[in-house]
Amino acid sequence: MSQWSDAPLSLTDVRGVDHVLELIGGDNIGQSAAALSSGGLIAQIGFLKGADIVLSAVPMMLKRAVIQGITVGHRRAFEDLVRFIDAHGVRPVIDKTYSFDDVPSAFVHLERGPFGKIVIDLRS
Repeated sequence: MSQWSDAPLSLTDVRGVDHVLELIGGDNIGQSAAALSSGGLIAQIGFLKGADIVLSAVPMMLKRAVIQGITVGHRRAFEDLVRFIDAHGVRPVIDKTYSFDDVPSAFVHLERGPFGKIVIDLRS
């Protein structure tokens, strides 16, 4: 049976990916660990199958991987923020838009330190 971690490993010539957004629960985190590059980060952003994880420590140790939890505020604060944005017409400053084919240039721009947001247009 094929594992989803096979795809990022194949796309990166077995190097692995630097960041994985992980929904904790069950044994899926093992796939996240397998997909990571050396020194990679797993950002735990929520729960899929409960709060428990099943993971061998060896791949995490060998890759010097980091698991970091990410929290968000409560729903009321988010709804307050959305109302404020709507009421005041807040819009993001877009520095530049790149086509999907030009993603490498977008990353170079990002490293230079953009003034505003860098956008990747997936329609092009």
